[in-house]
Amino acid sequence: MAVDKMSNLDVWNAFFAKAQPSLYRALIHCKLPSCVENVKGTVFTPVPTVPSYYCTDLVSPMNQLLGHALNNDPGSENPADKFVFVSDSTLPAKSFSQVYSTLATRQGSDFCAFPANEWADVPGVQGNGLEVAVKVHQWMVLERLHAVNACIMWSQGRLHDFMGRFQMNQKAFTWTNNSYADNRNFGCLDEYWHMAALYGTLHHVDSSRDAVVSLQLFTNTPLHVSASAGWQGACDTFVIWSKYMHAPGNNPFAALYSALDPASIPHGGNDQRPGWWDTISSYGIHAIRNSGFLFVRKFIDKPRLASGGNFGDEYVKIVFDS
Repeated sequence: MAVDKMSNLDVWNAFFAKAQPSLYRALIHCKLPSCVENVKGTVFTPVPTVPSYYCTDLVSPMNQLLGHALNNDPGSENPADKFVFVSDSTLPAKSFSQVYSTLATRQGSDFCAFPANEWADVPGVQGNGLEVAVKVHQWMVLERLHAVNACIMWSQGRLHDFMGRFQMNQKAFTWTNNSYADNRNFGCLDEYWHMAALYGTLHHVDSSRDAVVSLQLFTNTPLHVSASAGWQGACDTFVIWSKYMHAPGNNPFAALYSALDPASIPHGGNDQRPGWWDTISSYGIHAIRNSGFLFVRKFIDKPRLASGGNFGDEYVKIVFDS
């Protein structure tokens, strides 16, 4: 998923350089023509651009990528295929062989679910508790069955009305039967659609009681409907949201953040935009390499190496070659 270019393309070229070509396909959705020019001669194959709109519809380009990935190489289909979403500001946190081995040994899809108090809710049918939509990171990993189903459901118009139905990014307060819905429904379609389409929303939720929901082919199931659970599922991509960095409960993001030296602390971002790196040290790169994440974002193109030298060369040496 890219706008005008793929940042740090030299690092991505090094990531794929030692991989067997039969083990991967790298497709890119470019919003602007300059991005298509940027990736010419690389492993990235552009797919036809479809209209997209920040927050309200980044699902169209996501499913455009899925559709082309599913049909890119007829005859090579494997039920264990994985479909990984990354952004143009993302970098791998491990070598190709490690990323491949990790994902190939997992069965199911990796969704990184926000703490439950960030999920969206509306009053249930006939005032019967709440209907809840689980909020997840856009940077997910889908197994083949989920990728196929997502493409089919999107083409059929499934949940295209999600933003309006859940009154997203509006402020309203509603009393329901034995539950209080604060309609704190903030977020973007890409943070809800795939989870809601593939697993449905949660029904008859009582906000005063914890619950457990088992989900088939959901990495690290079950899902705990509890404000104390923290982050759930499988969070493959590190991203810093200042609002959630120190959220209670399980919090893998805080673990990596606390391992960084002062020179490697990224900008914090805000409630609407995640933080980013424009400077990092070799120590910080080692912390990324030693973390539990497979990918990390956001990096500007060609960030400054705190000790001087070439960032790309140092990153490749530490993350891929060590």
